[in-house]
Amino acid sequence: MRLIRKTSAVLLTLVVLFSAQYIEVKASNIAFGAATVSASALNIRSEPSTEAAVLKTLNENERLVILEKTSDAWYHVNHHGTVGYVASEYLKDVLKAENFEATGKITGTDVSFRRRPTTESERIGFFDINTEFQVIGINNGWYKGVYQGKTGYVRSDFVDIIGGPAKAAAVNITDPNVSDLRRQLVEFATGFVGYSYVYGCASPSRGFDCSGLVYYVFREFGYNVTRTATNQYKNDGVYVEKSQLLPGDLVFFSSNGGYSITHVGIYIGNNQFVHASTPKIGVVITDMDSGYYKTGYYGAKRILP
Repeated sequence: MRLIRKTSAVLLTLVVLFSAQYIEVKASNIAFGAATVSASALNIRSEPSTEAAVLKTLNENERLVILEKTSDAWYHVNHHGTVGYVASEYLKDVLKAENFEATGKITGTDVSFRRRPTTESERIGFFDINTEFQVIGINNGWYKGVYQGKTGYVRSDFVDIIGGPAKAAAVNITDPNVSDLRRQLVEFATGFVGYSYVYGCASPSRGFDCSGLVYYVFREFGYNVTRTATNQYKNDGVYVEKSQLLPGDLVFFSSNGGYSITHVGIYIGNNQFVHASTPKIGVVITDMDSGYYKTGYYGAKRILP
């Protein structure tokens, strides 16, 4: 009987120790922020010591994920899948995680994708194991991400950072008559695919509404367009027929039978346009013959030469 009790006690102790170690490992995988390299070169080491092996060397202004602060002198970090330690004195902008961009890979099964960074928030989807998605921010142990047109949050302990920002697929403009300027603007605009729709906003750091995306993109190319879809249609550029559309032209839509303009996007060729759609969808590329966009087409304006 005593032997059984002793054996049970030993097993219980082992379970507790194993569980504690497991919890500690999981906790160290939780992302709490980001940082920027301030030195011309910074080594990621296998242990928090200058004598430890160098796993990777980072260049100045590269960004990395902060997993935890192990001491005043060292941070536990993740850089594109390389996990190790860096000296804190060579980092800047620590824990300022706005606009952190990377490629994440899901490590669990049926991982929740939530509207807000809390387990009480609405689920907007699920991730299968090994799914890759675009990370666009960090919020107290959660990654803000974009997947299949949705923007939400996933617990960072179910994510490995495996690479730099995921880039939107290149738009194939085959017409040789399309100018380099138009190609460059379309490439720039489609780079925001996956960003959030936020009413009243017009910047990558906060998000875009439909006219805000147009406003930001064209201003970056030196064109001082107006801020709302209605004013863009009335005041910016020249009118152009739908059959004469070129990549970079603005396309407008009405959801109220033509009574007023309610939406705008940037035509990218092949009967498609990029636009900030809705808060649930964000910035996407859409076919102009799909749903409301076919029946609600209002007109087009040309700003670029």
